[in-house]
Amino acid sequence: MGVSGEFVFLNGAVLPADEAAISPFDAGLLRGYAVFDLLQTLRGEPFMLEEHLARFRGSAAMLGLRVPLDDEGITAVIHELLERNAHAEATVRMVLTGGVSPDGMHFDPTTPTFLIITHELFEIPASAYDDGARLLLVEHRRELPEAKTTGYLTWLKNHGRIEAEGAMDLLYHSDGLVSEAATASFYVVSGGRVLAPREGVLWGTVGSKVLEIAEAEYEVVRCDISVEQALAADEAFITSSVRGVVPVVRLDDHVIGDGRPGPVTRRLSGLFRAETGL
Repeated sequence: MGVSGEFVFLNGAVLPADEAAISPFDAGLLRGYAVFDLLQTLRGEPFMLEEHLARFRGSAAMLGLRVPLDDEGITAVIHELLERNAHAEATVRMVLTGGVSPDGMHFDPTTPTFLIITHELFEIPASAYDDGARLLLVEHRRELPEAKTTGYLTWLKNHGRIEAEGAMDLLYHSDGLVSEAATASFYVVSGGRVLAPREGVLWGTVGSKVLEIAEAEYEVVRCDISVEQALAADEAFITSSVRGVVPVVRLDDHVIGDGRPGPVTRRLSGLFRAETGL
C-alpha cells in the first residue's frame, strides 16, 4: 500500500508524501511523546471537525504541546489535502509530537512536529451493524487515558489475534472495571438505562453525540462499570469516529443479552444516522 502521488502536511507545508521527512531524533519516534486525532469525511466534508479539533487541542495541552496552527488554518489544510488527494471519502489524521529531541529527553514544546495525512476511508462490513460485533477482553489501562496519544502497543500486539478470532476490537479493563475499547468508546444498556464510564477514558466525539441523543429517551448514567456488569448487560455497543454506533453481542466467548443487537442500541443507531447522515 503505497503513498506515491499523495500529499501530506508537515510543519507548515503541503508536499508529496514521499518527500516528507521527520527527524530521527523526533520525540514521537524516540519516546512515543505524541498525540493525534482521527476523523472521517461525510459527502466529502470533514465530519464533526470542530469537536475533533477541540479534542486534539485538549490532548496536546495534556502533554504541554502547542498546536502551531489555529482552527481556521488547520481546516484550510485539511480541505487542501482532500482536494489534492481526491479521495472518494477519507479519514483525516492529525499528529503532533514533541519535535526534535537531541538527547531523547529534552525538547521545545513550542516547536513540535505537526503532521496531517489523509487515507481512503475503509468500509465497515454491514454485518457488524446487522449482527453485532465481538470484543476481546484484555487487562490494560492506557497511560493518560483522557489524552488521545499514539501509544497503541497493546492493540497492535494483539491485532493478529483480533483478526484470527473474528473480533472487531479489544475491550480494556483494569481493577475489575471496564474502560474503553482500544479504538472506540464502550457503553452498556442495563434495565433500560445507558451506562457510560465516568472517568479514566478518552472523550468520544461520536460517543458524546450518541449520549446526548440517548438522554432524550433514556436514563443515561455515568458510573463505574464492572466486568461483571458488562457481561450481564442487556446490550452493549461501541462508538467511534469511523464506525458510528456498532452493537456488541459478544465479549470473548460470552454472549451479551440474546446475542443480537438490542432495541436500545438499534434505536440510538437509527437516531444517530437520521441526525447526522453517517
